[in-house]
Amino acid sequence: MKSRSLALVLAAFAPLSAFADHAQAAPPKNAFQTDFVSQLDSTEKKIVSLEDAVPQDKLTWRPAPGVRSISEVYLHLAYGNYGLLKIATGKEPPADAAFDANAPKWEAKTTDKAAIKKILEKSFDNIRTVVKGLSDADLEKKVSFFGTEMTARQALMVLIEHQHEHLGQSIAYARMNKIVPPWSKG
Repeated sequence: MKSRSLALVLAAFAPLSAFADHAQAAPPKNAFQTDFVSQLDSTEKKIVSLEDAVPQDKLTWRPAPGVRSISEVYLHLAYGNYGLLKIATGKEPPADAAFDANAPKWEAKTTDKAAIKKILEKSFDNIRTVVKGLSDADLEKKVSFFGTEMTARQALMVLIEHQHEHLGQSIAYARMNKIVPPWSKG
């Protein structure tokens, strides 16, 4: 009888020990990088498809004086992609990006639809390349992010958050101009 009771007790706890073994297993190498790039790809697809949907004559539209225009929001996104990535990883933007850390100048550099799309895509490609090249140890490095110490991993999450913030802004701008985001059409 005692051996039967012991067997029942052990059987009851077996799933918990399997869970504990699984919980202690290290995540696969480069798991964060893979997940991050997956999110980046999804966000880029929405941002670029929305920029494609906005007619050229609407790119200078702004909801009020002193507020970024549609083109300025897209250029601000690209600026943030380069600048925030540099802060998070220490990696300089490519020379041909002509990144000069002057946000107002960068955001006003063009209102040409094709040029904006190229700038956006290049900024996303740069993030993808840099993040895929980071080691897990690189992600644990401490960085000063606007006066707050955090890991490079945390700073990269802020970069994605920045993209989502301005994707939402771009959706609102599009809707105000009767433009339906391509991914939400029937």
